[in-house]
Amino acid sequence: MLADRDAFLADPAFRDVPVERLLSRGHAGELAARIDPGRADLVPTPVRTLVGGTIYLAVVDADGNAVSLIQSNAAGFGSGVLDPETGVHFQNRGASFSLDPAHPNVLEPGRRTAHSLLPGMLFRHGERRPWVVAGSMGGDIQPQIHVQLVSALVDGGADIATAVAAPRVVVEPDGWFGPPVAGVFDGDLAPGVEDGLAARGHKLERAEYVGTLGHEHAIELVDGGPAAGGTLAATTDPRSIGLPAVR
Repeated sequence: MLADRDAFLADPAFRDVPVERLLSRGHAGELAARIDPGRADLVPTPVRTLVGGTIYLAVVDADGNAVSLIQSNAAGFGSGVLDPETGVHFQNRGASFSLDPAHPNVLEPGRRTAHSLLPGMLFRHGERRPWVVAGSMGGDIQPQIHVQLVSALVDGGADIATAVAAPRVVVEPDGWFGPPVAGVFDGDLAPGVEDGLAARGHKLERAEYVGTLGHEHAIELVDGGPAAGGTLAATTDPRSIGLPAVR
């Protein structure tokens, strides 16, 4: 996933990004075929670390309009530059450009950089209304957080509060440009999971359950939400200080 991102993700106005191929079942099958279920790959392709410093919010109104929004200054306080007219603090995601002329995300005038922002919505097949509005901060681990949320909701049939609060396991690059082998988990994994991963060669470390592995927040439009005669269920990550609000 991260290797594909580094190889292809770029401003589509400057480079042809093969979105359909990357999202195809065939490509997913090729990636899955590389996985040895009995042994970890200890030398995967090195990948870049993208800068991140992010908040997420989700909103659904009585008419069924939904917003999934991320605001990010990137690293720390961003660029440190403040617009005197608006008070807007500029981000510094330009740090995620590459200075390699052959890189798909090379620094060029007028170009948008690759980033890690992934505000999301889940839709059920054949329905136009969103089912769940969800997102998280977390930099490079955002896609992994989303995968675990979706798996808990769809495969596990969990409610959104349980899915958001569940323990997470993520893998990050081991250094600014290193192989993605730094495994971290929080919470209490099911019996045998930690030992099983270690036996396969994965190097895992436990993180405190305080937000190191993201702040996932979610709103479910139950039975289509209020506009369709249903209701809303909202949850914020217990790792965060966020709270659901009704207005």
